[in-house]
Amino acid sequence: MEHTFFREVMCAVFLLLLGAARYYYFVSAGTQPADRSSPAVNWARHIPAYLASTVWAIYVAWLPLASAELFTWDRWIPNHWLSDLLGWIAVPVLGAGLWLFWYSHHTIGRYWSIQVRLKQEHRLVTDGPYYYVRHPLYTALFLGYFGTLLALQSWVLVAWLPVFAASYLLFAKEEESVMEHGFGEAYRAYCRQTGMFLPRWKRICADIALAAAQLREPGFNAQRARDDD
Repeated sequence: MEHTFFREVMCAVFLLLLGAARYYYFVSAGTQPADRSSPAVNWARHIPAYLASTVWAIYVAWLPLASAELFTWDRWIPNHWLSDLLGWIAVPVLGAGLWLFWYSHHTIGRYWSIQVRLKQEHRLVTDGPYYYVRHPLYTALFLGYFGTLLALQSWVLVAWLPVFAASYLLFAKEEESVMEHGFGEAYRAYCRQTGMFLPRWKRICADIALAAAQLREPGFNAQRARDDD
């Protein structure tokens, strides 16, 4: 991955696919009316996240048009094997972000909306990626941003990272306030079991222990022995 143009195109394609997925689910979810009891939208907590993502997308789109001298100045790793290695590491990171974005949207389905609000007959989604984290869509965006950072190795993206993270933390807090208003103690219990953007280590360990216990069950071992025969 010696040529930086390939990295720029890779990041641009990622954002295009991300935008296409978001548009598809925006159209699909728009048919479900909102619950009138849902609290009013606090746009002051929405706009920073949209702005942060827009700056990210504009920067990636503008970079191929920038002069080579400017791009060289912006990079924090010169052209050598480490730069190429990070570029290759960015490929699975971007792929994981895109997959998680699609999977999360697919799981939440018609309950998602561009505004943080409850839909009619809204249920609390706790399966799929929502079993481990409360905001897997934002986790997917963080993976995408981190993948872009690895691919482009840009000081501008490093400087923008705190703004990007803080804006989505604010957005997530607003979403949790709305969900707690709608689901009360059920949502508070869900929050105690899951992480905001990353899984809780205790829950992962508990699931691993449960899976190991199931493997040690006599019925499972007998069935496995029959399958081996």
